Amino acid sequence: YNSVKGITDKKVPNYLMSLVDKADAEKAYAGFLEFKDVVKANQVIGASSAAIVPSGDKIGEAAKKLSAASYPFLKEVDWLSDIYIKPLPGVTPQQVMKAVDKTIAMGSAMDGNLLKAAAEAHHKAIGSI
Repeated sequence: YNSVKGITDKKVPNYLMSLVDKADAEKAYAGFLEFKDVVKANQVIGASSAAIVPSGDKIGEAAKKLSAASYPFLKEVDWLSDIYIKPLPGVTPQQVMKAVDKTIAMGSAMDGNLLKAAAEAHHKAIGSI
């Protein structure tokens, strides 16, 4: 977020919120924040070739709660809207590319084993829906 907030018009959050039910969006956001805290408290262990997920599957349980909280909001989003292909107002393509570059750099610096374990936890949570 910090990498792109400088190129995002301050009116964007209110505009996006006007496209969905505010209560559903806030419930999804609260679920996301709770999920973030559970993931942070239950970090994947080790950098071995096989992913090691902590016992108790607290992340999986939190993922289920996040899914339940987010689903009503996600159903309201117009995923076919042309808003996703429109240029950001007041931002140059170079500024956008700089933000994208930062995002890619952060992703490439992540531990592959931790990403694998996180993907496996998400797959498991999605499969249980």
